[in-house]
Amino acid sequence: MDGALIFCKDSILRFRSDYDDLTAVPLLSIQECLEEENSLFLLQYFRHHVIIEEDTTLSDMFLAIEPWANVLAAYLDIDVMAYIDEIRKPSQAEAVFDWIGIQKVTSVHRAYQHHNIQEGEDLSSYFNRERIPTKRFDIEAACTANGYKKGDKEHYSISGDIHTVKNVPVVISDRQVLVSYGQDKNNLLNHKHTGVVVNNKTTYIQGEISFSLNEVMEALFNDGLFYFSPQTASHDMEMIKEMAEMIEKNEDENKETILNPRFDEGQKADADNKIKVEIAEGAFDPMIDHMESEQAYWQYVKSLCDSNSELPIRIGQIDEAKSPEYRFSNFIMDDN
Repeated sequence: MDGALIFCKDSILRFRSDYDDLTAVPLLSIQECLEEENSLFLLQYFRHHVIIEEDTTLSDMFLAIEPWANVLAAYLDIDVMAYIDEIRKPSQAEAVFDWIGIQKVTSVHRAYQHHNIQEGEDLSSYFNRERIPTKRFDIEAACTANGYKKGDKEHYSISGDIHTVKNVPVVISDRQVLVSYGQDKNNLLNHKHTGVVVNNKTTYIQGEISFSLNEVMEALFNDGLFYFSPQTASHDMEMIKEMAEMIEKNEDENKETILNPRFDEGQKADADNKIKVEIAEGAFDPMIDHMESEQAYWQYVKSLCDSNSELPIRIGQIDEAKSPEYRFSNFIMDDN
């Protein structure tokens, strides 16, 4: 059916036809009355335009999708039901944002060569290598969900304690943003054109957009809340808190050195112009744990399929099909 999905503040997901602006019917009622018992019923609405009623909170949206939590969990690779169960628990936590904003952002920036880390090389040295620019660009598009505060131009992550964001209203921005990085002469966007906005080293343009259901879900769960479950989020937040306390302790111990730097003028200029990346001990532990878990699970799945499936497993490199134009342009650039 042609129409839009509406998340309402009474925690119900409704459908409104393009041919009837005054009636919004609960989507679950449509499924039940049409006797659509298929658990994949929601998939046919994934590309439908989404509207969020004013004052609808994150909790309202979670409760609205509960009938289809399983199919959304499979699509998002997130324990959706765990988040729904968690927001139902009573909490004294206060809301930390005035609203959660969903937006689509496309960023364009120069691509750099990334060499593999050398044997015995620590992460700090690896990240502080001189970057080598290429002739290409990295172009990334994402649907994002961030927390906002009135009077504050910054945006903040909503991942962490779900109870601090569950009662925050959610809004969808009708603008998509194309962002380019770099100062005037090095920026891809012409600062003289009407509508080009310059903010420090960031330049961007805006245009109108609407969001589909799958994009809204990806923005909230994959980009915003990020973690597989609220329990995983709590565990990682505790680890981050411990690391922050360690860093603060080290800073206090080195306070005298920081307050009394022994730089000559030349060294001071170099220090001002060159940013050094420092890696705190344990900073990558959550990522390493995730990678090790993924590797172990893949070995289990591979072994299971090798033993119990008649379908052949391919061993070795598989050549990817590419257009002749891409191969030719790639050859020309590399040749130059």
